[in-house]
Amino acid sequence: MKELRADARRNREQILRAAHLAFLEQGPEAPLDQIAERAGVGNATLYRHFPTRLELIRCVAFDHMGQMAALATGTLAAAPTARRALTVFATRVVERGVVAMLPILGGHVETDPQFQTARAELLDALEALLAASRAEGVLRDDVGAADLVMFLAVLTRPLPTVSGQLNDAVRARMLTTLLDGLRPREATPLPGEPISADQITADLSTGRA
Repeated sequence: MKELRADARRNREQILRAAHLAFLEQGPEAPLDQIAERAGVGNATLYRHFPTRLELIRCVAFDHMGQMAALATGTLAAAPTARRALTVFATRVVERGVVAMLPILGGHVETDPQFQTARAELLDALEALLAASRAEGVLRDDVGAADLVMFLAVLTRPLPTVSGQLNDAVRARMLTTLLDGLRPREATPLPGEPISADQITADLSTGRA
């Protein structure tokens, strides 16, 4: 892709962020003109960067996957312990909300040639983080990378009729409860086998058929 000027790059980032928030609130059918208004750009600017709704959904989904992979790799490299890395990773993912729409948006892009590559990179980064956590004895054995994605996706979806500081407080409590539940001490075995990414992709395809 041709290198964008600073102003064009800024517009593109603003549109992606606005689309992310709109998709969180209204789903992937959120009106594009509202997204443009929220991003502070005109409709023509939005369509210049993203000619179709599918292209915008595609870029939001891949942006989220890339952010999560980078967060997993970066926190594991920088944190003093795997436990700290897992905590920082989960906290930052929740703060950014980058995983909330992946199970929904993924169904729109799973046939894209880039999807398998982006998914593999994300899963590799998550598995490295989880493997380090297991080796350190701070993560139960029956939780996989796709499990973690789904747990965080549920946690980061907007809470109905709750907003502002209360929303943040509730989410912080839920995140702490989740992190405690990931630890192996006195853990109740989870039902069934760890969820796989292939299961999620197949289920998304079935639901869209």
